[in-house]
Amino acid sequence: MRTPLRVLALVVLAAAVLTPPARGDGGPSPGISLGGKGIADSHGTTYVSEPVRNHSYLVVRDSTGRTVRKRTFGVFYGLPRVTYGNTVGGLSRDGRTLVLAQPEQGGGLAVETRLLVLDAKTLRTRRTIDLAGDFSFDALSPDASTLFLIEHNSAANYERYRVRAYDLVQGRLLPDAIVDKTEPNMSGSPAARVADQSGTWVYTLYTHYGGEPFVHALDTVHATARCLDIDWHRNQNVLWTARLRLGDHKLFVLAKDGKRIAQLDLASRKTSGLGAGWLAGIAALVLAAASLVFWRWRGRRLTLLRLAIQSPWSFTRPNGARTPTRSGSG
Repeated sequence: MRTPLRVLALVVLAAAVLTPPARGDGGPSPGISLGGKGIADSHGTTYVSEPVRNHSYLVVRDSTGRTVRKRTFGVFYGLPRVTYGNTVGGLSRDGRTLVLAQPEQGGGLAVETRLLVLDAKTLRTRRTIDLAGDFSFDALSPDASTLFLIEHNSAANYERYRVRAYDLVQGRLLPDAIVDKTEPNMSGSPAARVADQSGTWVYTLYTHYGGEPFVHALDTVHATARCLDIDWHRNQNVLWTARLRLGDHKLFVLAKDGKRIAQLDLASRKTSGLGAGWLAGIAALVLAAASLVFWRWRGRRLTLLRLAIQSPWSFTRPNGARTPTRSGSG
């Protein structure tokens, strides 16, 4: 059963990468978006990267659809995709910073990665980021002072990843990975994403074949992360079309038809799902059984103690005797 699931998962991933208008690549990241709807800020201004022969250009349109700015690049630069569901990122919450990425060439891990950081208003380049290794865009802090990246360093397992932080003020990659200490080895493929209104918390749903799916919660202000496990024991292919919704301090994982797959309590880390009910039931039964055993054992100890105090019979067995002897008998 596992082999067909893996084959089907690879087919889904390949379809997601190659689906127009995105131009994918052979590496582990979701690739870049060329064409399509692009990404929009809170005022309705949209940014779309368009391919033309062997180069690309970035088009900015206002809320009416009128082109207001354009910049041409000599090579392909596109808006970074952050999930295999074609979710596009790269624009900061304040709408002032835009990050573009190049597609990876060929298969396997990239030897080097290049990103462009633009002023979203003028389209001028603020910074060119060149990194050794396979990196892809993940998120921006609300003030665009920190760029978060996904690093892949395992050619044997494309699901393995680490979140890294790049200081855009100082222009340097910070040395330590951002991990949840309870889940240091992150492994999965991004399927859906949502962020809170301030852009502080970014939640990404990951499928994980061979394990349980989870939501990676990234605090882009304090550069910390939490891993929220999902009790899902069914076919994970349904998660490729799932969506995330925030509400009342909870995160809801919803199927394409709107049915609830899971509910995560963001305050206490509690999770629920179709698999959580029976797990909670088993846990409750085990706890109840353990409690019953304890109280029965405690009751027997108290009974024996009362007998030892009130009865003239001694429960010591001198010389290995198996019958009780009367204390003080002569």
